[in-house]
Amino acid sequence: MTGGSPSGARPGHAGRRTRAFAPAARRSPDADLSPREVDVVRLVAQGLTNAEISHTLSITVGTVKTHLGNIQGELAVRNRVEIAAWAWRVGLARAD
Repeated sequence: MTGGSPSGARPGHAGRRTRAFAPAARRSPDADLSPREVDVVRLVAQGLTNAEISHTLSITVGTVKTHLGNIQGELAVRNRVEIAAWAWRVGLARAD
């Protein structure tokens, strides 16, 4: 290997890699989520789609998306994968 960084990482990319794998915020199970948001978190952790969550909870897909946006903000996570990981980590999710 000639040039480049000693670690082999491309210049300017190491920071992104570190941030991409940074753990999601650790929050307590209550984390100021509403009871309905907790329902949505549990269903996301089970792998349900927005449409499936909508059907299960008898709410619109738009409402599911609103809840997910609120949950992401409250937990300081970027996507539903991180929501699910948080749910498993704090014990809100369970294997059925």
